[in-house]
Amino acid sequence: MLAEKMIPHHNPAPALAMPADEAVCADTATLTSTHVVGRAARMAYRTLGFVSLGLAIAGVVLPGLPATPFALLSVWAFGRGSPEWAARVERDPRFGPTLRNWRERRAVPVKAKCLAVGSMALSYALLFVSGAPALALWTIGLILVCVASYLVTRPSA
Repeated sequence: MLAEKMIPHHNPAPALAMPADEAVCADTATLTSTHVVGRAARMAYRTLGFVSLGLAIAGVVLPGLPATPFALLSVWAFGRGSPEWAARVERDPRFGPTLRNWRERRAVPVKAKCLAVGSMALSYALLFVSGAPALALWTIGLILVCVASYLVTRPSA
């Protein structure tokens, strides 16, 4: 018989009981909200986790494809659909340190910041050279400046 463990629910409703094998590991702290999700939702989160993990792995090899955002997304999705996989990704030597730095301090490696800002600048330059409409240039430029500003103001890992 599985031991029951009380997990607080994100709503003001009373706490929900959850089997211990589905409970969030306190040492990984991957979930921001510890609510119980249904079977279909867990499958959707797992699918999102595997797709984003695949993109993160591709981002390690392919220049221009960022690995870190996809690794963060995979841990978030796995945290809701498969805590075992979330812990596995966090233990990975390529992704683990970056994920821990982000979770603990919201810190981004300098190399990742440089690659991200450089990729954004290159993308914008390609739009400009291709003759994109002025409205598109202004809109995309504003979004890229906001994202780059947020990124460079994060602590460096």
